[in-house]
Amino acid sequence: MNKPLALVHAWLALDFFGDARRDGKGHASTLTTTIFAQSFLALAFAALLYPETPRVPFAAANLSLSTLLLAIGTLGAEGRPERRAADAVLLRTAPLTPLAVATARALHAAFALLLVTAGMALPPAILLAFLVGDPLQIPLYVACACLCSGLAAGALGLCARALDAWAGPDRTALAMGTLKAALYGGGLVLFARSLPALDADAEALPIGRATLAFLPPYHAAKWLAAPIAEAWRPLALLGAGAGLWLAAALVRDGGDGSAAAKRSAGPLLALLRRITPAGPSRGVAEFTAIGIWRSPGYRVRVLPLLGIPAALVFLVVGSGSGVADPRLVAVLLQTPAMYLPFLAAFLPRADQPGASWLFAHAPGLDAGTVRDAAWRALVSHVVAPVGVALALAVAWLAPGAGGCGVAASLFASALAVLAARAAVAALPAPPFTVAAEGETGPDLGALMVSSMALGVAGFAFAAWLPPALQWLVAGAALALAVAALRRPRARGDTIDVADADAPTTATPTSAPTADAAAPSLRRELRAIGVLYALTSLLPLAIGALFAP
Repeated sequence: MNKPLALVHAWLALDFFGDARRDGKGHASTLTTTIFAQSFLALAFAALLYPETPRVPFAAANLSLSTLLLAIGTLGAEGRPERRAADAVLLRTAPLTPLAVATARALHAAFALLLVTAGMALPPAILLAFLVGDPLQIPLYVACACLCSGLAAGALGLCARALDAWAGPDRTALAMGTLKAALYGGGLVLFARSLPALDADAEALPIGRATLAFLPPYHAAKWLAAPIAEAWRPLALLGAGAGLWLAAALVRDGGDGSAAAKRSAGPLLALLRRITPAGPSRGVAEFTAIGIWRSPGYRVRVLPLLGIPAALVFLVVGSGSGVADPRLVAVLLQTPAMYLPFLAAFLPRADQPGASWLFAHAPGLDAGTVRDAAWRALVSHVVAPVGVALALAVAWLAPGAGGCGVAASLFASALAVLAARAAVAALPAPPFTVAAEGETGPDLGALMVSSMALGVAGFAFAAWLPPALQWLVAGAALALAVAALRRPRARGDTIDVADADAPTTATPTSAPTADAAAPSLRRELRAIGVLYALTSLLPLAIGALFAP
């Protein structure tokens, strides 16, 4: 067992202190900040349900929230390519059995996950203890929260490793990022729609009673209400966890993605090549399109925004009746265009210093070519797939929209193409070339104004125009979009990227001294223990003051 523990210790040291030591910023980690933020959110939610909600719905709702948020966080935790490559070399040359490697992976993944889960679980656990008058509920609830989060993270991790072995790391990252966006949108909205049914029967839940049998938080909440009579439920969850552990030992590590690289370019890249003129513009467009989905930093910032349409679909037409207000549907269809300014604002940011060397070796590259290429990449790889998926979802969930829905979809698609062109009109640098965040960020106020204007345009289209005029306006907008795609942007000033992001070598700000605390996992764990104590004070006060 010493070899797996040594591997886990090395991984944890990199997790806690790797970034800080690489950037010369001391030996601090950000885990305590994460724990505090998650604990405060869990406290706010539990306090809203306390003390009117019955014990089983109270525990199930809080366990579902923590499991959902930690699953979303797990999907966003991507290692650096160099870190993954180093781990692959280490594991392939180390004298470790597949079962030992699976054990080390499980322990490593569980460490930070359980620390954050425990921080989220303490406030609702304390309030649950006051609600039922049983202090034993605190450790039992924390254990249930850790078990539920571990099952969710283990299942997602197993799926990611299996997909990595089959499709390669790039497609795996894209699939996991897309799932994260879906959980942000659909999962959180579905969770919010379930809250009014907490005081009613399980049939009142949007997911129905049958789905509860597959949700670990429900079984954990039932066990907390009757630990002896419902003892089979935690045993079943532990059995599921053991199954995931054994399955992880059988899944081989992903290769270099060569099998995935041999596949065809795909319909989106074919569309991009069709709408982009040959030459430097097409090269920049393909570079941008690939970076949109493969850049870890861009996915973290942008992919959650793709969950907004999913959330709005559920809110607007998710009742199952097939009837929806056409004005709301028209606004819903504008959401891809509404968040395009935010996508363009983050487009220049790179994941590491020195990324601008590629454009620095392209002499005479003008701003018009770069912006035109970035615009076409957004159209083919964001506007087209999201718009089609959104239109199909509306047609499936609200078939009563009929021809008005089709006209609104065409109008929204045309506006999205034009909005993407406007969003990149002032692109300050080539995409994915500026690693430094800079002292000033994007003008969020201006971005919000443009997004609201697009929403108002969609609302006015459905509310004020008769059906015949809607088709006329949609056709005119579509003609403008096609004409814009057929006409390349005028050439502009040459973009100077030689000094935009010169590679830098991180050096420590000062040499370690006797007074400086050495990086230590024990020191970080002591700090987290103090944080647990502090985050328990407020729920103790709320529970004592408002106890039933």
